[in-house]
Amino acid sequence: MLQLSDYDEKKIRAILKSGEIFEGEALYDGPEYCLHEYGEELEALRFGVSDELEDDSWLIWEDEIERIEMLEDDSPEFGLWLHFACRDDFVTTRWSGGTTTQFLIFPRYADYAKRDFLWRVSSAVVEDKESNFTALPDYNRFITPVAGSMTLTRGGAGSGKNGGGGPVLLRPYNVLAFDGADSTRSEGVCTDFNLMLRKGHAFGRMDAAALTADFLPLPLLPGIRDLLLWCPDTDCRILTPWSEIRLPAGECLIAENIRTLALSACTPAPARLLIAQAGEI
Repeated sequence: MLQLSDYDEKKIRAILKSGEIFEGEALYDGPEYCLHEYGEELEALRFGVSDELEDDSWLIWEDEIERIEMLEDDSPEFGLWLHFACRDDFVTTRWSGGTTTQFLIFPRYADYAKRDFLWRVSSAVVEDKESNFTALPDYNRFITPVAGSMTLTRGGAGSGKNGGGGPVLLRPYNVLAFDGADSTRSEGVCTDFNLMLRKGHAFGRMDAAALTADFLPLPLLPGIRDLLLWCPDTDCRILTPWSEIRLPAGECLIAENIRTLALSACTPAPARLLIAQAGEI
């Protein structure tokens, strides 16, 4: 998986305009240096996926370099980065009730076990019929099942708005927001989808959408940094500012600094999509 959280178009633009660049034992002109050093990044930026270079790739890079050179700082595309993440990119670990698969964490170098992250998006497989959630007093949480149902019973350790209130039955794609400080017990074997946001440092939301064959704009929170889209079972189509791309079932699209996006199903049948948005306060 490309680690491009600090990807900087200004740096590439500066290189493109700087003429010859000496790097190690090689001398490049600006565009050639960008292709040598940033080939994968440029491909990810344009297509959202990294493949091996093809014979006509130089023309693709020339087009992309020209596009980047022409961007203004206030352009809707400036600083935008897209990347597909597949199963091989995910990090899966065990917890007391099953396994959890991490799709996204910020900062990218953060470690869930150290609780030094601002936000995290993951999916858990709950194998035990009854399990207790890990206490996360510094985080607000969102959760929804994607396969199977779950009943959550929360104590009152968190805020009065989120704590307690009796058991809550969640069916697939029912989203619940709650305080990570709550003592939470889960009943039911299922696969779920989670967003965690550090209190006082991050904002965001999680939604479940039913897409049709018609493109619909995705409402984005102002100022978000990361957007993650996951179609668990069905391919989806995504319309970016410059192209239409396909999101295969089971994969994620991670977008940084996105400002406009439209989504649709690939077939007349509705497609379920999970959406996580997050940014720094």
